[in-house]
Amino acid sequence: MKTTSIFVALATMASLAACDTGARKQLAQSDSARADSLVRIKDEMLNEVMSSTQFVNDLNTEIARLKTPLKSDLKVAAGESQLAQAKADRDAVTERVRQLVARLDSSEARVASLRARATSLARNDEQLKQQVALYEKTIADLRDAAERQRSEMQAIIDEQGTKIVALSSKVDTVTRDNVRLAGERAALSDTVGQLTTEKNRVYYVAGTRDELIRKGVLVQEGSRPVLGLFGSRPVVPARTLDPSLFTSLDRLHDRVITLPEGEYSVVSRQDLSFTTPVERHDSRVAKAIKIDRPEKFWEPSKFLVLVRR
Repeated sequence: MKTTSIFVALATMASLAACDTGARKQLAQSDSARADSLVRIKDEMLNEVMSSTQFVNDLNTEIARLKTPLKSDLKVAAGESQLAQAKADRDAVTERVRQLVARLDSSEARVASLRARATSLARNDEQLKQQVALYEKTIADLRDAAERQRSEMQAIIDEQGTKIVALSSKVDTVTRDNVRLAGERAALSDTVGQLTTEKNRVYYVAGTRDELIRKGVLVQEGSRPVLGLFGSRPVVPARTLDPSLFTSLDRLHDRVITLPEGEYSVVSRQDLSFTTPVERHDSRVAKAIKIDRPEKFWEPSKFLVLVRR
């Protein structure tokens, strides 16, 4: 009986030892799994913070670029290009801020989830709790920084919006002025062209003495011949001449005047020494006149009157 009791006790002790060994092994496995989970949680939280921090740094870089002042002395073409770029930059930074706020919201939710997991895995792990608290504070600081940057960016956007409106008004004014000046320049060019054409327009007419007198191109002046038996009174161009009775020329381009058949004398004030007649007989010319120096030839009068002999 006593031997049987000892055997039972030994068996019980062996069973307890086996149970204890299994429990220790199970506990060790549980602790190892918990430790691995905690390490993964720490890594995930660190990655989340680093990612959010890098996002904020990128945003600061874009906001610094947005702070670049707009030029106030824009030309029209360059002004429109810079306004369009400023608007595009502003929209891009606004979108980045929206993405950052969404990321921070996601990060807060992520860290809260990690904190709940860490709490369930390590009730007494004060270091982990402190690390989680530090991560939460970092996320909160990043949110505050993002809010400040967003406020600062909004102020910049408002200021640049005012400048853009002013510059747009200036561009519109310059555009209107350019249109007006272009119209004035075109009108002035037309006026100058008309004046130049008018200045260079000259006239000539060729005909018999009687024909030109009847037309009013020539008038008789001076004394009649003695007793009025022979000859006729001298003729000169009328003081007022009608251009419609003449053929018009451009003195700079029309250098050759083709004459009808016959020989002609110049009764107007032009000097034939500035010409080269095709044929010349004393003071008379025939067939054509080539004007060598038009500015000198037409200087005395812009009306050339040729009388056929």
